[in-house]
Amino acid sequence: MAVYTSPGAGRVLIALSAGPLVAEPTWTRYDELSNCRCEGFDVNRGRQSEFDTTDTGSARVFFHDRAQVLNDDDLIGLQIMLQVYDPVAAAWQPVFRGHIDDISLDPSPSAPELANVEVSCVDVFDYLAGCRMIVGVFGDPLPDGMSGVVFYEDGPVGTDMDIGRIQKLMTDAGLASSMYVEFTGNVELNETLYDPNDTILQALRDAADAEFPGIANVYVDRFGRVVFHGRFARFDPDTVSGDAGDAAWDFQRWQAATREDVTAGVAQVREFSFNRPRDRIINVYTSWPRADENGRTFSQENLAAQVSSDAGSISAYGYRSREAGDLIIKRLKPAVGTSTGTEECKLFADFYVANYAQPRKNVQRVTFTSIHPSDSRAAATWSLMSRMDVSDVVALTIDEAGLAAEDFYVEGISLSVRALNPQFDMVTVTPNLTPAAYYTDNVFE
Repeated sequence: MAVYTSPGAGRVLIALSAGPLVAEPTWTRYDELSNCRCEGFDVNRGRQSEFDTTDTGSARVFFHDRAQVLNDDDLIGLQIMLQVYDPVAAAWQPVFRGHIDDISLDPSPSAPELANVEVSCVDVFDYLAGCRMIVGVFGDPLPDGMSGVVFYEDGPVGTDMDIGRIQKLMTDAGLASSMYVEFTGNVELNETLYDPNDTILQALRDAADAEFPGIANVYVDRFGRVVFHGRFARFDPDTVSGDAGDAAWDFQRWQAATREDVTAGVAQVREFSFNRPRDRIINVYTSWPRADENGRTFSQENLAAQVSSDAGSISAYGYRSREAGDLIIKRLKPAVGTSTGTEECKLFADFYVANYAQPRKNVQRVTFTSIHPSDSRAAATWSLMSRMDVSDVVALTIDEAGLAAEDFYVEGISLSVRALNPQFDMVTVTPNLTPAAYYTDNVFE
């Protein structure tokens, strides 16, 4: 079974005889056991917006367990996969893969009425957040005279002629190559020191911020793989995904709408609200590197040159500032451009001020729910609910909001599944979206 496909039927699959990092274990179905029935599950993955850090994904799985099947210490730490069944396509689709973190016989108040057991799960970010740097084991050989730290040499953030920082971190963490995906890393990183209390996840986030703070992203996809996307995965996802191939990135452009606009190939929106939040306005942005391309520490005396601002927006809304500092960027890769790390940081600032200085329509909530498989609107809706992932694009047509096939990027996904009938489950999917309008002005061209 390839890690980017379903391993077989079942809402809940558990790898009973494999370690926590085995890429392709044997899975056992756990949602239709005798006297131990799965009532459903909840999943949360990704981030709220591009300004947030993608944190550990989580899931809660609910059981009515009369046979005490789940009262078992040996289940803790095992790999688990959760899937949604698409009744129109007659196909199971993975929506979460991680590890069993806890089993509670006192489920939360939000659990289904018959549930008496709640299985708490976390994705691989939980492991990477606990994978602390090991001196003498992780990183590159220490320079003469240095000790007590983990050292990563300067070099490309991602795939290049030499092994990039992402690959080094994943190898140090013990992940199989099939359990992570990285592409469009366009920068070189300065040499970096980490203390023993620092973690692999922190180092991954440092690399993403150096590539482009907020735009580059590290997340866990629905197949449980660690994914690193550089800037071009956001600026030009069609080209990047086409070059990478479906196995690396199953990028999708979804169409969704309300009322008469729900036609063939368009998913039905059940709930929708929007706003124009002031807290997303940025009219001052400051960004600077930790060191220059020669390894010299950035001088704070030069900070003023790293500030971008919009006087008109400041006059209208007051100062709305953000910053991204101490970035480990060294320079662009020579194949991409000639900008130094300091110059790239200034372009980061230019980009945010150019695109975020004015309020824009923002989706507060959009929700998709189950439709009977025989309904003419069902195919597109079930496909979206079972296959949508972080970094996909949703084109929304909502007359009341003045949206006509307007694109939004998926930053995160909340998903709820409840056992309903033999044909299909009650599924609710609520994605967190960022307006593509924020990427109108490309300061890099």
